[in-house]
Amino acid sequence: MNTLEKEYRNLLEYQKFDESSIGDEILKTNIDQISNSAFLKGCALSVFDVYRKKHVYESEYHKELFKETDKEYSEVKVHPDDYEALFKNGIATFKHLFSNNTNAKYNKAIREYRALVRGKYQRVIEQITILAFDKMGNIWLSLSIVDIAPNQAPPYIVNSKIANFKTGEVFSPVDKYYDKDMILSARELEILKLISAGQLSKEISDKLHISVNTVNTHRQNILKKFNVDTSIEAIRYAENLGLIDY
Repeated sequence: MNTLEKEYRNLLEYQKFDESSIGDEILKTNIDQISNSAFLKGCALSVFDVYRKKHVYESEYHKELFKETDKEYSEVKVHPDDYEALFKNGIATFKHLFSNNTNAKYNKAIREYRALVRGKYQRVIEQITILAFDKMGNIWLSLSIVDIAPNQAPPYIVNSKIANFKTGEVFSPVDKYYDKDMILSARELEILKLISAGQLSKEISDKLHISVNTVNTHRQNILKKFNVDTSIEAIRYAENLGLIDY
């Protein structure tokens, strides 16, 4: 397992689930609704269980689409040249959704990459939405719908976006979230670390030899950049992105 895979697996441990709300019966109900949907018949579908850290459902068409020629289906095989970018995208997307899970239900991840389709690498389009949460609001199940991309011409790059279908905002999670060194300025990060250590604006002002107004301006900029309302939420977000460690 390489570094990216380890980071991805570790990230899946971030949420602390209410196990009473993610029982097998509830899981079966969700899968039955998906598999019996007339609207989704003939679609390449899969359901990922964040709690169990595995796919718990893959439609027959999904298996047929992604199986190797003359072999039984085992898993989706991503093109080696797209593998790293796709993992970075997955990590960045989870970091964003886990840190902003109150708004996760409004977000859809859309990504294009190459995968082995009936024995030949082709570009596919995947849309991922949240299917179910636990009682604590943790993301439990995600639904993936995959189609063959209409454009198969080069250049072959991984294209990934998050779309908020409530606000209409569309952005790249890799550009905005994975490059963590570009998210906060050095001063903003310094102040956020002091906030996380329990220091008040006056204490931070005295320590850094800047005015309280300047400290509070940095506070507001941090909240705006993270799209959160409180310092507690900002600290949690920063921890999840790896900006703050203890």
